[in-house]
Amino acid sequence: MPGGTYFYEGDYRTGASFAIPEIGLLATGILVNDKMGKQDKTSEINAPSLLAFQLYAVDKWSYFQKEVLRVKAENPEFKLKIDDTPLSDLMVAPFKREVISSPLVVAFALLGIADGIYGYPERKRSFSDIDNVTAMGNRMSRDSGTGYYEGMAFAVSYGAGVSEEMLFRGFMLPVIDYKYGKRAGLVSSSLTFGLLHAFNPGLQNPAYTVTQATLAGFIFGYSVQKEDYKLSKAIAAHFWYDFFSMTTTWLTNPNENPLGVQVTFNF
Repeated sequence: MPGGTYFYEGDYRTGASFAIPEIGLLATGILVNDKMGKQDKTSEINAPSLLAFQLYAVDKWSYFQKEVLRVKAENPEFKLKIDDTPLSDLMVAPFKREVISSPLVVAFALLGIADGIYGYPERKRSFSDIDNVTAMGNRMSRDSGTGYYEGMAFAVSYGAGVSEEMLFRGFMLPVIDYKYGKRAGLVSSSLTFGLLHAFNPGLQNPAYTVTQATLAGFIFGYSVQKEDYKLSKAIAAHFWYDFFSMTTTWLTNPNENPLGVQVTFNF
């Protein structure tokens, strides 16, 4: 249940702050689901539904963080590591100068550009060839459609950076590290992260996607372990990688855009 753990404890304000947007996004996703189209081999991403599930993951991780910190305060010998950074600070991590300027974030931003160019190789038409764009059943001009695409790319990249890092590097990694050791935690969380990318819609090269996601998982996980389980840099690196990849693909090869936004080209 959205916000349910907080409601159960009587923290209605925090519960509502999660539940209201989660339910609103999910309801919107249900309403527009029948309007989703398809671009080439990629079905259009139902962004509202995706954002709802991403926020749900943040909802549950924030409660996990709160409970672990409570147990550690009551029992200092409890050795499970967790990022104690306030949620509000983690949510803005991708936009903090000291985080953005770190080598990890800069490197992954550049890798995102490279992925946008080489990860979608059939570059037959570019941004300049677009005539109009259709998304959620609405037809738009090239410029309006680009604004929509960039807005959705920003939103889902941000949601992925925050929610997936909290799930894999903020929950799975430290729990397995605590029970079985750092090597087991790093390997299992990275492999799981990579393999789950095989279920991304519209994949044209699953081996490439799974491999690069797994490698990214190892790098993010190793960085988090070295940073005493702080998530800010991993969140920022993940976000900027995804966003720059999606943006670069739109400019160089919109026919294969990963959001499945429908594009009509000039003759």
